Amino acid sequence: MKRRIGIVLLALLLYLGCGQKTGQDSQQTVTFRYEPNGAAGEAVTLAVPITHKRLNTAQGDLFTRDGYTLYGWNTEADGSGVSIGLGSRADARDQTLYAQWAKWSDEADFAVENGVITSYSGADDCVAVPEFWHGEPIHAISEGAFAGCKATVVILPPTLKTVSKGAFENAKLETLYLFDSLQSINDYAFTGCEQLTTLHINAATAPVYAGSYYSTFADKCDRLFSLADQKKIVLFSGSSARFGYDSAAIDEAFSGYAVVNMGVFAYTNALPQMELIRAAMQPDDILLLSPELDAAKRQFCTTNALDAPFFNLMEENYDLFALLDLEEYTRVFSSFSEYLSVKCRMDGKDYSVSPNDFDEDGNPVSTPSYNDYGDYILYRPNADSDAPIYGLPVPYTASYYRKEQYIDPMNAELDRFTDGGVRVYMTYSPRNRLAVSEDSTEEAIRELDAYFRETLHVPVISDMMESLVDGRYLFGTDNHLSTEGVKIRTESVIRDLRSQLAAEGVVLPRAQSRVSLFGGVRHPLVWVPFLLALLCLWIGNRRRIWALPYAGGFLWALAVVAAFVTGAAESEILCGTLALALAAALSGKRGENA
Repeated sequence: MKRRIGIVLLALLLYLGCGQKTGQDSQQTVTFRYEPNGAAGEAVTLAVPITHKRLNTAQGDLFTRDGYTLYGWNTEADGSGVSIGLGSRADARDQTLYAQWAKWSDEADFAVENGVITSYSGADDCVAVPEFWHGEPIHAISEGAFAGCKATVVILPPTLKTVSKGAFENAKLETLYLFDSLQSINDYAFTGCEQLTTLHINAATAPVYAGSYYSTFADKCDRLFSLADQKKIVLFSGSSARFGYDSAAIDEAFSGYAVVNMGVFAYTNALPQMELIRAAMQPDDILLLSPELDAAKRQFCTTNALDAPFFNLMEENYDLFALLDLEEYTRVFSSFSEYLSVKCRMDGKDYSVSPNDFDEDGNPVSTPSYNDYGDYILYRPNADSDAPIYGLPVPYTASYYRKEQYIDPMNAELDRFTDGGVRVYMTYSPRNRLAVSEDSTEEAIRELDAYFRETLHVPVISDMMESLVDGRYLFGTDNHLSTEGVKIRTESVIRDLRSQLAAEGVVLPRAQSRVSLFGGVRHPLVWVPFLLALLCLWIGNRRRIWALPYAGGFLWALAVVAAFVTGAAESEILCGTLALALAAALSGKRGENA
């Protein structure tokens, strides 16, 4: 009997364990081997802890080379592979990265006084500003030094601290490389540089926002770009999205779509974030927006000016910034300088620090605070009362959201997505129903809802009144949902999105695979009939009720049908069938002995 029970348990474990994660997921580190690629010294191999989906590379302190500036890594020695900025992220696998060097431009082309470049007279298309001048570090570029320069690429050195206004006035510059060891730079330094489109930022200082919610943006982008060729649903807003969705439930409800929660922080410009999201979207992907009205000027893309908090989002992977077209933004360098002025006064951390290890307030936690989708998942109890936390009276009135200030710029960005075939829908971010302005009556709220539906170029799929919730379903703020609030809101969003897609005649694709219970939750329509089938076989064998094995076979047939309907992996069906065969063989043996 014990042997028979053991075989049945083995069969059950075989089924439950199919699809268990192996390989890199079980590794604790990967190794990055850095080749000097022309510099003196030997290659350096570093073990990098797997604390992110992609991992940060070394900064520029591994190698030195006289007369050259290290300005990046590449997966090929000749630079023909994948380029990675110093400190930016590479795939989490054992690999070799090659140092990329820029030879300093001819000293004769520069005039230098006390470490300050006062003029450049060369004609190189690519200018690499020297790090040293006769042994003295270059620390500043004066006004007009590169005015009218014909170079299209300029590489600034890590020793540089100050770039004065007008330094590159009317230059033909297209691509700029610089380091975050700078201290002072502003947009006036590049007045008239109408062709400047790309900025590469290399890390020379330790990250200061590692482990904070700002650093989740790089992790979310890693997931987003890894899914660039797959169908996906992208959730975007500010922190109300981080705290506002059960993405696993959305994933389950919309089989065949991967889900990414890109919400981080509402009080920085949404425009560049949406442009980074758009770079990873393909036709028929879904973008679900839920702009926070307390930060409407930023959430509705009312300005193209960058701000310092946006660079907080970039710190974990500066290479993301190089994907943006600088011609579309203002206050790029001024905001970067503001970010650096705060950064230099903060304590440095390590790239291996994960936001998973901390709660929203920076306190260490024993369980992960984020899931792979990007949701903040630490348990959050309901509030004790419905009273607002901050008392910020947000206007929910149509007159506040003037078309030319809010709707037109938002539509301009939404059109970019829809012109590329992306399906864009708008729902509403949650908010305490008591944290609205006095003139935001129920009638005014319904008028605002109708106004958005009439003026926005994308469908509004939810009822605004439903987004204004009792304060007890919030946690710590007036728009961060409690765990129970998340469940209620997610069910509502799933219902609304299903209804909208059905109205458009969208047929949801079948999922291609599912993971095991060891790596995620199977669909109950598959595993429940299977477990009942095994139970029938065991009881039939035990009690000699020979009809039960036939019932078990029927139940497994139902499970197979359910597997195809729900999109279960072929390996799941195969392993389950093998498990059933073992149990069936056991039952047959028992019958012979009887």
